[in-house]
Amino acid sequence: MANSELKTREPTDLRSAISDDDRILYLMDEISRRARRSYDLSIACLGLNRTQWRIIGLLLQEPDLTQAEIAKRLELESATIGQAVIALCKRGVTKREKAPSDGRVWQIRFTDDIETLLPQLRTSADTLHEALWVGFETDEKAVLRMLLIRLSKNLSKIPSALD
Repeated sequence: MANSELKTREPTDLRSAISDDDRILYLMDEISRRARRSYDLSIACLGLNRTQWRIIGLLLQEPDLTQAEIAKRLELESATIGQAVIALCKRGVTKREKAPSDGRVWQIRFTDDIETLLPQLRTSADTLHEALWVGFETDEKAVLRMLLIRLSKNLSKIPSALD
Protein backbone atom coordinates (compact mmCIF):
# COMPACT_ATOMS: atom_id res chain seq x y z
CA MET A 1 0.00 0.00 0.00
CA ALA A 2 1.43 3.37 -0.97
CA ASN A 3 1.88 6.13 1.57
CA SER A 4 -0.84 8.16 -0.07
CA GLU A 5 -3.26 5.29 0.41
CA LEU A 6 -2.66 5.01 4.14
CA LYS A 7 -5.59 6.24 6.13
CA THR A 8 -4.77 9.04 8.45
CA ARG A 9 -6.07 8.71 11.93
CA GLU A 10 -7.19 11.46 14.15
CA PRO A 11 -4.55 12.05 16.77
CA THR A 12 -5.60 10.51 20.04
CA ASP A 13 -4.94 12.01 23.40
CA LEU A 14 -2.41 9.48 24.71
CA ARG A 15 -2.52 11.08 28.14
CA SER A 16 -6.00 9.59 28.61
CA ALA A 17 -4.36 6.16 28.68
CA ILE A 18 -2.90 7.08 32.07
CA SER A 19 -5.32 7.28 34.98
CA ASP A 20 -5.03 9.47 38.05
CA ASP A 21 -4.22 6.30 40.02
CA ASP A 22 -1.36 5.63 37.59
CA ARG A 23 -0.12 9.18 38.11
CA ILE A 24 -0.06 8.66 41.88
CA LEU A 25 2.07 5.52 41.48
CA TYR A 26 4.44 7.29 39.09
CA LEU A 27 4.73 10.17 41.57
CA MET A 28 5.48 7.79 44.46
CA ASP A 29 8.14 6.09 42.32
CA GLU A 30 9.66 9.45 41.34
CA ILE A 31 9.80 10.60 44.97
CA SER A 32 11.44 7.34 46.04
CA ARG A 33 13.95 7.43 43.19
CA ARG A 34 14.92 11.06 43.79
CA ALA A 35 15.23 10.53 47.55
CA ARG A 36 17.53 7.52 47.01
CA ARG A 37 19.63 9.49 44.53
CA SER A 38 19.92 12.46 46.90
CA TYR A 39 20.94 10.18 49.74
CA ASP A 40 23.46 8.42 47.49
CA LEU A 41 25.10 11.78 46.79
CA SER A 42 25.11 12.84 50.42
CA ILE A 43 26.88 9.69 51.63
CA ALA A 44 29.24 9.21 48.70
CA CYS A 45 31.98 10.75 50.86
CA LEU A 46 31.54 7.82 53.27
CA GLY A 47 32.46 5.33 50.58
CA LEU A 48 29.13 3.51 50.67
CA ASN A 49 27.13 2.60 47.62
CA ARG A 50 23.35 2.28 47.47
CA THR A 51 23.29 -1.46 48.01
CA GLN A 52 25.50 -1.16 51.08
CA TRP A 53 23.47 1.56 52.76
CA ARG A 54 20.23 -0.24 51.94
CA ILE A 55 21.60 -3.38 53.61
CA ILE A 56 22.52 -1.33 56.68
CA GLY A 57 19.07 0.27 56.75
CA LEU A 58 17.33 -3.07 56.40
CA LEU A 59 19.43 -4.67 59.15
CA LEU A 60 18.70 -1.76 61.47
CA GLN A 61 15.00 -2.56 61.07
CA GLU A 62 15.34 -6.37 61.05
CA PRO A 63 18.64 -7.48 62.58
CA ASP A 64 18.09 -11.23 62.15
CA LEU A 65 17.87 -11.34 58.35
CA THR A 66 20.03 -13.75 56.41
CA GLN A 67 21.97 -12.76 53.32
CA ALA A 68 19.38 -14.55 51.14
CA GLU A 69 16.51 -12.75 52.86
CA ILE A 70 18.25 -9.42 52.32
CA ALA A 71 18.62 -10.18 48.61
CA LYS A 72 14.93 -11.05 48.40
CA ARG A 73 13.79 -7.94 50.29
CA LEU A 74 15.97 -5.60 48.24
CA GLU A 75 15.06 -7.41 45.01
CA LEU A 76 18.71 -7.82 44.08
CA GLU A 77 20.73 -10.78 42.90
CA SER A 78 22.45 -12.89 45.54
CA ALA A 79 25.84 -12.12 44.01
CA THR A 80 25.20 -8.36 44.24
CA ILE A 81 24.25 -8.65 47.90
CA GLY A 82 27.21 -10.96 48.53
CA GLN A 83 29.66 -8.42 47.11
CA ALA A 84 28.10 -5.61 49.14
CA VAL A 85 28.21 -7.68 52.34
CA ILE A 86 31.87 -8.59 51.72
CA ALA A 87 32.67 -4.87 51.27
CA LEU A 88 30.85 -4.05 54.52
CA CYS A 89 32.77 -6.85 56.27
CA LYS A 90 36.10 -5.53 54.95
CA ARG A 91 35.11 -2.10 56.21
CA GLY A 92 34.51 -3.69 59.60
CA VAL A 93 30.86 -2.72 60.12
CA THR A 94 29.36 -6.17 59.54
CA LYS A 95 30.38 -9.79 59.88
CA ARG A 96 28.98 -12.96 58.36
CA GLU A 97 28.16 -15.88 60.61
CA LYS A 98 26.65 -19.24 59.85
CA ALA A 99 23.01 -19.19 60.90
CA PRO A 100 22.41 -21.35 63.97
CA SER A 101 19.35 -22.94 62.37
CA ASP A 102 21.08 -23.74 59.05
CA GLY A 103 24.85 -23.82 58.62
CA ARG A 104 24.49 -23.24 54.87
CA VAL A 105 22.95 -19.80 55.43
CA TRP A 106 24.83 -16.59 56.22
CA GLN A 107 23.53 -14.39 59.02
CA ILE A 108 24.71 -10.78 58.71
CA ARG A 109 25.51 -9.04 62.00
CA PHE A 110 26.74 -5.57 62.84
CA THR A 111 30.05 -5.15 64.61
CA ASP A 112 30.65 -2.42 67.17
CA ASP A 113 32.23 -0.35 64.37
CA ILE A 114 28.75 0.40 62.99
CA GLU A 115 28.39 2.91 65.82
CA THR A 116 31.02 5.18 64.23
CA LEU A 117 29.18 5.13 60.89
CA LEU A 118 25.60 5.55 62.13
CA PRO A 119 25.89 9.20 63.22
CA GLN A 120 27.15 10.14 59.74
CA LEU A 121 24.33 8.21 58.06
CA ARG A 122 21.85 9.82 60.47
CA THR A 123 23.12 13.32 59.63
CA SER A 124 22.74 12.66 55.90
CA ALA A 125 19.24 11.26 56.41
CA ASP A 126 18.23 14.20 58.59
CA THR A 127 19.46 16.65 55.95
CA LEU A 128 17.39 14.88 53.31
CA HIS A 129 14.32 14.85 55.57
CA GLU A 130 14.72 18.53 56.32
CA ALA A 131 14.53 19.34 52.59
CA LEU A 132 11.84 16.76 51.85
CA TRP A 133 9.37 17.76 54.54
CA VAL A 134 9.48 21.55 54.14
CA GLY A 135 5.97 22.93 54.65
CA PHE A 136 4.56 19.73 56.18
CA GLU A 137 2.99 19.66 59.62
CA THR A 138 3.53 16.69 61.92
CA ASP A 139 -0.11 15.64 61.60
CA GLU A 140 0.10 15.73 57.79
CA LYS A 141 3.09 13.41 57.90
CA ALA A 142 1.19 11.11 60.27
CA VAL A 143 -1.76 10.94 57.85
CA LEU A 144 0.56 10.25 54.93
CA ARG A 145 2.29 7.48 56.87
CA MET A 146 -1.07 5.93 57.75
CA LEU A 147 -2.19 6.03 54.10
CA LEU A 148 1.06 4.51 52.89
CA ILE A 149 0.78 1.73 55.48
CA ARG A 150 -2.71 0.96 54.19
CA LEU A 151 -1.43 0.87 50.61
CA SER A 152 1.38 -1.44 51.67
CA LYS A 153 -1.05 -3.78 53.42
CA ASN A 154 -3.26 -3.85 50.32
CA LEU A 155 -0.25 -4.71 48.16
CA SER A 156 0.81 -7.45 50.54
CA LYS A 157 -2.43 -9.28 49.68
CA ILE A 158 -1.47 -9.45 46.00
CA PRO A 159 0.76 -12.42 45.11
CA SER A 160 4.10 -11.42 43.64
CA ALA A 161 7.19 -13.14 42.32
CA LEU A 162 8.88 -12.23 45.61
CA ASP A 163 6.51 -14.35 47.69
